Amino acid sequence: MLAFSINREAFLQGLSRVQNIVEKKNTVPILSNVLIDGSGGNLKLVATDMEVGISGYLDGSMKSEGAVTVSARKLFEIIKELPPEAEVSLQVREGNISEITCGTSSFELKGLPAEDFPNLPSYEEENFLTLDAESFGEMIRKTIYAASTDETRYNLTGILLEMEDREGTNIVRMVATDGHRLAMVEREAKGSIRPGESVVIPRKSLNEVRRLLDEGNEGVEMDFQKQHGIFRKDSIVLTTRLIDMSFPSYQQVIPEENGTAATVDREGMISAIRRVSLLSSERSRAVKFTFSSSGITVFTNNPDLGAATESIPVTYEGEDMEVTFNARYMLDTLNSMTADDVILSLKDELSPCKIFQKDDKSYIAVIMPMRI
Repeated sequence: MLAFSINREAFLQGLSRVQNIVEKKNTVPILSNVLIDGSGGNLKLVATDMEVGISGYLDGSMKSEGAVTVSARKLFEIIKELPPEAEVSLQVREGNISEITCGTSSFELKGLPAEDFPNLPSYEEENFLTLDAESFGEMIRKTIYAASTDETRYNLTGILLEMEDREGTNIVRMVATDGHRLAMVEREAKGSIRPGESVVIPRKSLNEVRRLLDEGNEGVEMDFQKQHGIFRKDSIVLTTRLIDMSFPSYQQVIPEENGTAATVDREGMISAIRRVSLLSSERSRAVKFTFSSSGITVFTNNPDLGAATESIPVTYEGEDMEVTFNARYMLDTLNSMTADDVILSLKDELSPCKIFQKDDKSYIAVIMPMRI
């Protein structure tokens, strides 16, 4: 039966990766468990909720081979409370009971048979494309906030990933929208791509990928086979079921730059919106923006609380214009950017507002105005 010893820090890091994937509702008990597999002399952790799965190897000292599943949450809590840098031993006894010892501490954790644990999707070693960790993490951060959380609009709860060969350069594009706002970013990819291919990846999966990217600067490999996406980083493999629904024709939403452009200090605008929105309606978050050559006036009037106004310097040469936006949408967009100056392009009071960084058009956002 399975028996091994392992450094507490390495064990804790491996277990922390599975916490957001294991099934929380416990509708299928074994999905709340993590599979600890010591077959072949290698120690591997596996977790899945049948939509997203993750597996990864750990450096442990194997004493005997075997496999077991135990509560991922309880095992994580136990290991977390053990002394730092300690050596942890785990041995499986009859009845799938795992005995965990560390110094003078000893725990018995009941488990379920490893053979009942569902298999992760298999995949072929085909042409994986590579994005460096920083670029891919940035792409996720700049789009995921715009994806819908409304499960009744399931196709909008994911992020579209498209591949394009642009004059010999491999381009990966990611797009997210919830119907009220949109974010699109492009980056160059290494390795083989399949131009014209597009997939919709669930938000939860990309959140887990982003956590992996935070662990180091190594690039991430990805491929899409059948109905699944595969992401690899070092010895860690994350698989996800893709959203098999059509994504909206987002190109029609992005306005041409034939309107009036306002150039504004990003940090200054963020601060002003935050202050004024303190008195906005909790339900609508509506804030009115008045554009003129003298600046942008941010205003809200809440019958239950009061009113707030603030002016922001701006470079703007168009006609005076008054537009209402959701303050949270505007803040999410501005916070996803890093440039000192951003440009807001508007055609009229009822048309979408296109927002991009002054010196970088590889990332654009669109926010629909509100009609109050």
